[in-house]
Amino acid sequence: MRFIDLFAGLGGFHLALSRLGHQCVFASEINSKLQKLYRLNFPDVPIEGDITQIKAEDIPPHEILCAGFPCQPFSFSGKKQGFEDELGRGNLFDEICRILRYHHPKYIFLENVSALPGHDNGRTWKVIKQKLDALGYDIRSHIYSPHEFGIPQHRPRFYIVGMLRNEQGVSGMHRFHFLRPPKDVVSDVRSIVDPEDNDRLVAVRRDLHPVFDAWQEFVYNVTKRDGFMPSHCIFTMEFGADYEFEDVPPAFQSIERLRGRRGAYGRLLEGDTREELIAGLPFYMQRTKYSDTFPEFKKILIRQNRELYQRHKDWIDLWLPKILPYPRTQRMFEWSTTNQDWDFKHHVIQLRPSGIRIRSINCVPTITLCTTATPILPFAPFPSKGALDKKGRPYKPEDFRWGRYISHNEAARIQSMQELNYGKLSRVQKVKALGNAVNVDVVELIAKRLLPKRTPK
Repeated sequence: MRFIDLFAGLGGFHLALSRLGHQCVFASEINSKLQKLYRLNFPDVPIEGDITQIKAEDIPPHEILCAGFPCQPFSFSGKKQGFEDELGRGNLFDEICRILRYHHPKYIFLENVSALPGHDNGRTWKVIKQKLDALGYDIRSHIYSPHEFGIPQHRPRFYIVGMLRNEQGVSGMHRFHFLRPPKDVVSDVRSIVDPEDNDRLVAVRRDLHPVFDAWQEFVYNVTKRDGFMPSHCIFTMEFGADYEFEDVPPAFQSIERLRGRRGAYGRLLEGDTREELIAGLPFYMQRTKYSDTFPEFKKILIRQNRELYQRHKDWIDLWLPKILPYPRTQRMFEWSTTNQDWDFKHHVIQLRPSGIRIRSINCVPTITLCTTATPILPFAPFPSKGALDKKGRPYKPEDFRWGRYISHNEAARIQSMQELNYGKLSRVQKVKALGNAVNVDVVELIAKRLLPKRTPK
């Protein structure tokens, strides 16, 4: 069957449906660099730019409409403005409806972020369903993450599939059911790592090595005494602090109540004004947006961190100076795995605005458009043939003491897009494009159940 690929990006829908023998007859992608790549990889398919400037009658007839429509208006990483998105991206769903209204393809296959069904308390999803129903489509939806199928990436996405009702009001969608992921499937990041990959690698910066050393020491010391690592975020600012917070947020307390208390890192709150005293509090306590209440989950985190400090005060006081010289985000930490192997080298590391996060080796976090959050593989070896940094200088083996960031080739492998030609895209551009792409293997699994079988050419 013929299909069109809207908001095509790298062409994930194209790859998946082509594997099943279907033919792409039109694509649209507003990014000029990705347009060029699409032409490079799929030279027989006409690809246009801004979909809002394309007349529906200029799009070839087709039986399947595929679209990974822009997710930023609905995502947790964006402003979540939905249809009210200030850049107009939320309204691009109406472009899909415009094409459906003109061509009436039998099948639709859409993809978006997992936050979409809950956006605006479900009202956004309700509007989408109403619009598709009014156009004659029966739809089903489901959230899948690649790791559920053995692909080592945690990336939940919202998939919408549908069929057009016939003149009798029947679509056949009642026969479609989303695949249940196998219960015993196991994914492992090491399965996508090529130890000899030396193409545009980025080693962990040397200035991060002592930070990771310090947190590795912290984990070893805590687990030696307690036998486990707490799952809550570690806020080092609470170590030694005793300011009051249970009833009135400290930013709204009197000068007399604040003075003499200990703030961030146990330092005495000093000053003649409220502003001077508040400046000595942890950054999250300096905010004045909380008036007479403070979120309970914040209170719980503060209590947990102070209790942790009291259990380990004897060595934390000696350890704390090791972490203080580093940026605030590197002074927060989270053990986000149930694995009780306390060696960082057997996990995945991610630098986040909320701190350093240690994750299971079963999967990497979502490959995002924010390359600063790119997963770190501390177990990745130094390539036997060597590697060059981004300035063309040779890395030394000691540069890889804490491994490296996931390579762009590994990111492509995780998205099942290793077969594409990426032309002259830089490493950063490639990772960003992959972060915005659909997972080809997951799309193929769904399409197999939705579309009639075809024999690939």
